Amino acid sequence: MRWQNDGMRRALALLLLAGCTSVSDPSQNESQIAAPGNFTAGSGTIQSIAVVPNKGTKSKEPHLYRLHIHMDVGGYQTVDVEDNTFFAGDAVFLTNDGRVERVSGTSLQDLFKKK
Repeated sequence: MRWQNDGMRRALALLLLAGCTSVSDPSQNESQIAAPGNFTAGSGTIQSIAVVPNKGTKSKEPHLYRLHIHMDVGGYQTVDVEDNTFFAGDAVFLTNDGRVERVSGTSLQDLFKKK
């Protein structure tokens, strides 16, 4: 009986440690807008994503990704980004310098990020 309790404790400890691991790659939280100047900075929610085939500039990623964003102040915008790092439903912020950033708190990864 005692060995079962010890095994259960070890298994629980391993599960807790596994739940505390995180991957913090900043490139997964933002992407560069392919045509800066054709957007208005602000926050919104991604409604859908479409692939724009063979329009990208990276050899590793030849496509662009068109984000259809419902802006918090009303209205919609579409922007083309270089990386496929976003999902429909993500809250994002379009910066003045031409980046789309995931707003913290919209993914599980941010819950475990070390400060």
